[in-house]
Amino acid sequence: MAKICLICEGSYPYVVGGVSSWIQDLVKSNEEHLFSIVCIIPNLDFAKIKYEIPKNVTEIKNIILDKNYEISPFKVFKNRFKFKKLEEEIEKILNFNNLDSEEVIKIIEKISDKKYGNPLEIIINKSFWNSLLKYYKQNYDGIGFNTFYWTYRNIFLNLISLSQEELPKADIYHPVATGYSGYVSALGKIKNGGSLLLTEHGIYPREREEEVIGAKWIEKDFKKIWIDFFYFLSRLTYDECDKIISLFDYNKELQIENGADSKKCEVIPNGIDIESYSKVIREKREGFNIGSVLRVVPIKDVKMMLKGFKMALPKLRNTKLFLIGPTEENEEYYNECLELVENLDLKDYVTFTGRADVKDYYKFLDFLMLTSISEGQPLSILEGLACGIPFIATDVGNCREILKEKSEGEAGIIVPPTSYSDLGDAIVSLFQNREKINEMGKNGKEIVKKYYSKKKFIDSYKRLYKELGE
Repeated sequence: MAKICLICEGSYPYVVGGVSSWIQDLVKSNEEHLFSIVCIIPNLDFAKIKYEIPKNVTEIKNIILDKNYEISPFKVFKNRFKFKKLEEEIEKILNFNNLDSEEVIKIIEKISDKKYGNPLEIIINKSFWNSLLKYYKQNYDGIGFNTFYWTYRNIFLNLISLSQEELPKADIYHPVATGYSGYVSALGKIKNGGSLLLTEHGIYPREREEEVIGAKWIEKDFKKIWIDFFYFLSRLTYDECDKIISLFDYNKELQIENGADSKKCEVIPNGIDIESYSKVIREKREGFNIGSVLRVVPIKDVKMMLKGFKMALPKLRNTKLFLIGPTEENEEYYNECLELVENLDLKDYVTFTGRADVKDYYKFLDFLMLTSISEGQPLSILEGLACGIPFIATDVGNCREILKEKSEGEAGIIVPPTSYSDLGDAIVSLFQNREKINEMGKNGKEIVKKYYSKKKFIDSYKRLYKELGE
């Protein structure tokens, strides 16, 4: 029996979705091991459990990023001379390119020592200010210091806060991304011993890079700092890993490109309970029914889906679109989608179901859609194919390989991300070719059966847990 610490960032057990479902299956299927769950979340309001916690989970520890710290002016003043000797070391870690991960962790552990105070008391120390000011004058002089200061203040406040956390002792630390969860896992391994097993569902820094580039709240001159920081967190995690898992070959190559040791890398595809989904009895319902299983959040690009459906609608007859999944994760975006439905005059054709048993919809849907801007290896595609339902999906993550590049034949159509006109054309093409839908549905069943069984996925992790936990 091994003690395994799973580290999640903004997901299980508080968010319903592919990664969370993957974790739930992994824990329940390894009942011979004990699990602690570390959840990195923005605030305590986020901590509303959405899953039935398996009995072999012994602890759930929340790490809150947006904490309110009290400042003791006396402590800050008292420590100003003690901290001064660390100024040069702080300067070493302000440029995130080509940093040595072990040196960085040692420096962060030094400056995070609780004898210097809480994270905010450390950040406002004059020595930290002096280090930032010197680095600014050398590299950013001429652009706004205020934004520069707050950028680095936010970054290091989180790093120091995470460094001061006490993590559960474990034989294996298992983050499900790099980023903050990878950083915490590396600290856990260094402080407590044990092994580090990373599973990346997507490539974290690339996903964050897309968000940063599109973020209006980050000034153009400072976007590179955030992007470099997220790539640095990935390199740091890779350096401390004993084993690095990706879901498909393309992501494995990206990991190696970003600094992962190829000898540590392995591909383990997602897997689903094929028998459970193949038992879904398909029942033809009146009309033509399209579905999408998703969380209503920006990365799923629901607006593109609605626009593509609107473009196709004049060539469709008696057609409905069901958006199946939680809507409360980003209420602002959900309301924007509702407004778009209203503006496009789609109220009679589009249904947001909220949380639902997806199998109830798999019974009658003619085909499914996924319009994400970014994905790894979507479980919703595997589930739909196991039921014999073909897909239209954007060309992200592993979608093309699953739907188009298997010897069993095509199981769907691939369209470019954000292109609602291509999506509209694809919807019409499937509506007009029911034989193609049936053929793709049969191919999809064979693809899932051959490549994506839950047993293969679980057996692979049982092997890794045995190897790394001994």
